[in-house]
Amino acid sequence: MSGALAVLQYIMKVPMVETASPSPDTSQIIARGHPTDNELLAFCRSEIRFETEVVNGRLQALLGSQAFLVIAYATAMTGSTKRWGDSMVLLLPPLFSLLGFVLALMALPGIRAAYAAIGKWEGKQRNLHTRSPDLTDFTLAPNEDETRDMMRRAQRGALFAHQAPFIFMIAWAIFGIIPFYLYLK
Repeated sequence: MSGALAVLQYIMKVPMVETASPSPDTSQIIARGHPTDNELLAFCRSEIRFETEVVNGRLQALLGSQAFLVIAYATAMTGSTKRWGDSMVLLLPPLFSLLGFVLALMALPGIRAAYAAIGKWEGKQRNLHTRSPDLTDFTLAPNEDETRDMMRRAQRGALFAHQAPFIFMIAWAIFGIIPFYLYLK
């Protein structure tokens, strides 16, 4: 029994996931006063990574909330009973539509702000690469053409995150009208 406990304690001490590049301790860099270019590059990349995780978290929260609301909306649309009649079909789905629209609207500034922060940190990283040519080994785009191409691909990749709130707002506006259309038909 104690052998199993010792093995379990050993396993608990072993890190399960190791980061590819540890982020620098900013307090130590600031205390020294003059960070090296490698430390600045590591710091910029850690900030880009952090902001990317923020965008991903906000986008996952948006998608999760929208998925839940679509299920609730569909259930409310098909859940007409004789006891409640059509009044619940005219009340609940439009309320779910309004909630979905407002949540998508609220998610939009947070997603845009995180992408703006990513853009600023990437600009600082590009300036650092320009200032220190020896850091070109640590970039995927060592020249201007490849940098523009990489930026273009990143913009296309971010298209979903930027446009998802708008798509949900349009869908919820249409979903809000459907119960009244069906009732009047």
